Parts: sequence; structure tokens; C-alpha cells
Amino acid sequence: MKRILLLMMSVAVALVAVADRFYIEDLTICAGDTRTVSILLDNEAEYTAFQSDLYLPEGLTATGFVLTNRKHSNHTLSVSTLSDGGIRLLSYSVKVKPYSGNSGALVSFSVTASDDFTGPATIVVCNTLFTTMTGVEVPLADETCTVRLGLKGDVNCDGLVDINDVTMMIDHVLGKPVENFNTYNGDYNNDGIIDINDVSDTIERVLGNVS
Repeated sequence: MKRILLLMMSVAVALVAVADRFYIEDLTICAGDTRTVSILLDNEAEYTAFQSDLYLPEGLTATGFVLTNRKHSNHTLSVSTLSDGGIRLLSYSVKVKPYSGNSGALVSFSVTASDDFTGPATIVVCNTLFTTMTGVEVPLADETCTVRLGLKGDVNCDGLVDINDVTMMIDHVLGKPVENFNTYNGDYNNDGIIDINDVSDTIERVLGNVS
């Protein structure tokens, strides 16, 4: 009976490892710019702690790691740099409390692109190990995210800033449905909203008046 129980537990852990994910969604960033990035946790099991390594490509740096509101009040997050340049994240609860929810951002941080960043590049989230409420360690699959070079005003992501982008931005501002609209590139002045000011800046870029 004991062997059967251990086997059932092993199968359950394996299923959790397949279903649950700790990952970053693909993102766009402009050279010389900084943006906030989230590491998402999709989970069926309840977890109280985790360890994971993050590897950024040349031209990207990461700072300001914090836990989101999915943490319990006594969860802590430690960040260290590994000898091979990776970043190790370690989080746990001294009272063994679980992270809340079953999806969404668990960690957020800032990514800065160098002035000569060209993309595309890959961020790797690997060696991820979560701990359940019962103390079972669950390894999650390694994940990658693609980081593409953004161009302010290039809302259709075709590598150009032209009249097509201006038209799409106007439709967006007017509340019309726009497919494949890149909101990051559309927020030309980085004020968190896309409005007539961003349209004006994009028009000036199309005319060659701004870079």
C-alpha cells in the first residue's frame, strides 16, 4: 500500500510539472528604453516557495525585482547574480503560506535595452523549482521569451513607421477595433496612454521631423 501511495504521489507531481508554467510573454522594447516585465505563474497546485534562474541576452539588463500582490504578506524575494551571469530568484514564506490565485504575474521587474540593442533576442527562465503546501518539490519546464526591437510609432510591427501606422493609431484613439495593434509602440511619449499626442508624434516621424 505504501508503494502504491508513493507511486500515486509521483504521478500527481509529474502532472503538475507538465500543467503549471512560470514564464515571460514575448515582448517589444526600443533601444535605450526601459519597460516593466512580468514573470507569470499559471498553476493548479498551491505553492509556498520557488527558485528560478533568469538569463538575459547581451544588450538587456534587469533590475528592481519585486513580488506582485499574489504574494502573502510574509513572502520574501531574494535576488542574486550567478557566476555565469544568470540571475537567481528565491522566494518563500516563513509561515508556509501559498501564493494567491492560479494565473497572472508573480514577479515583476524592469528591463533596460542598451542604445545599440538590435534584437530579436531570447530571455530564458530555467531551473525552476516550486514547493507545494505539503513540502513536495515540483520542477517546472524551462521557458523562453522572444524580445523584439520596437520602433515608436510602428504599431503594425512591420519595421516601418508610415501612414499605415498613423491610420491605425487614429482608429485606435477613436475606439475602433484594430487588429494586431502594438500598444507599446503606439505609446510614443511613454505616458501610459495612447492619444492624439502620440498620433502627432508619429506624424512628425513620418515627415522626418523626429527620430
